[in-house]
Amino acid sequence: MRENRAEKQWNLFVIGLALSVHLTGFGKELTLSERRVKQLNYPPISEETFSSESWSGPRPTQLDPLISQDWGLTSIGFFDAFTPLVQPMKAGVSSCSKDVVVAVVDTGIDYTHPELRENLWVNAGESGPWTPPVATNEVICRDKSCNGVDDDGNGFIDDVIGWDFVNDVPLPFDTHGHGSHISGIIAASAANGVGLSGVCPRVRIMALKYYDSSGAGFNNLQNTVKAFHYANKMGAKIINYSGGGSEAAAAERMALEDSRSKGILVVAAAGNDGRSNDLLPYYPASYPLDNIISVASINRQDQLLPSSNFGKIVQVAAPGLSILSTLPGSRYGMMSGTSQATAFVTGAAALLASQFAQIKDFDYRSVKTWLTQGTRPMPEASSKSLVAYGILSVPGALKQSKSWTAQKTAPSIALEVIKKKNRIR
Repeated sequence: MRENRAEKQWNLFVIGLALSVHLTGFGKELTLSERRVKQLNYPPISEETFSSESWSGPRPTQLDPLISQDWGLTSIGFFDAFTPLVQPMKAGVSSCSKDVVVAVVDTGIDYTHPELRENLWVNAGESGPWTPPVATNEVICRDKSCNGVDDDGNGFIDDVIGWDFVNDVPLPFDTHGHGSHISGIIAASAANGVGLSGVCPRVRIMALKYYDSSGAGFNNLQNTVKAFHYANKMGAKIINYSGGGSEAAAAERMALEDSRSKGILVVAAAGNDGRSNDLLPYYPASYPLDNIISVASINRQDQLLPSSNFGKIVQVAAPGLSILSTLPGSRYGMMSGTSQATAFVTGAAALLASQFAQIKDFDYRSVKTWLTQGTRPMPEASSKSLVAYGILSVPGALKQSKSWTAQKTAPSIALEVIKKKNRIR
C-alpha cells in the first residue's frame, strides 16, 4: 500500500503523544473516547483477547484448510523449517514466542477475526480489574480497558491493544482491510482448523492505525510518526510499515532513530512504483539507518514484480503476488505488493527474535544479519542490482543463527495451536 505524502518536508521536532479527553464521571455517561468509538460503530474487543493470556495446557492440532493455497509460505521455506502438525522438526530452534511484540503500523486490525484475536498484544497497564474511586450503584465498567482512565500514564486512555491515530480512539479497528491482511501474514493462528497460518503464529500484534484513505498525505504522515513513537514507548521489538513516499521527513527519521536507540528493528516496504530506489529513494525504507530492512516483492517464479521498487539499497525480496491472508469480517482474500512481502520478512524476523533466551536479549543487528545472510539467490543475472542480498529464506536465516542457537537449551520447534473458530488491491 502506498500513500501520497505532502510535497513539502514535514519538519516537526516533537510529536506530542497526549490525548486530551474530558472525563464526564464514572457513571453510565460515556466518555468522549467511548462516544467516538460508538459513532464509528467499532465492535467490542472479545473477552478471549484477555483470557488467552492465562491459557495453559495442550490443545488439539487441526489442519488449516487454506494453508496449501498460501504459496508464499512454500517460497520462504516455511515447511522446510517446521510444520504446524509435526513436532519436533528442528532441534535447537524455539517456536514463536508470545513475548515478541510486533507493531503493525497500518490501517488497523480486525481484532474480532478468529485468526487474529488471540494474537493481539495486550497493554498490561490498561487491562485487569479496576475499582471506581467514587462509590456508586450504577452498572459501570470495572475493567481498566474501558474505564476512561489513563491507567498507565502514557497519554492514551484505554489503549489496551494499540491505538487508532486517525480517529483518536483506543480501538484500532480495520475498516480498509490492508492492516488485517498484513497481520495475518505475520501472525495468523496455526493448526486451529481455520483458515491458514502466519509465519510466526504466536507473536503478539500491537495494532496502530495511521492510514486514512480519505485523508491528506500530510495527515497520514503525522499519524505515522505518532504511531512510531507509540511503538517505541510501549515495548515493540519489531515495527512493520508498508507505506511511504518519495519525500524524506525529518520528524519521521527522528522517530526511527529513536526506534534504533531502543533496539527496534523496522521492516519497511520498498514501494510499488516499479523504479530504482537507488535513483529515487522511497521513505522510510531508504533512510540510511541500520535498523531498517527494505523489502521488494517477487512472484512464484522468484522474479521481481514489475510494480516493485528495487535497487542495491533494497536488502531482500519476498513473496508479494496474490497473497492469501485474513480480511475483516472473518474473511480471507488476496492482495499484492511490497506490503505483503514486507509482512513475510517481519514474520521471519519475529521467528528469529524468538530464538533469544529472553526477549530482553533481542538484538536487531543479529536478526538483520541472519535474515540478509540467509537469503537464497534471485534467478535474474542482474539480481544484485535488484536487491542487495536475495530472497527471504526461513531455513537459511535459521541456519545463520545455528551457531548461536546451538549453545542454547531451546525446545524443538512447534507452532502453538490456538482455539478453533471459523479480496483488495
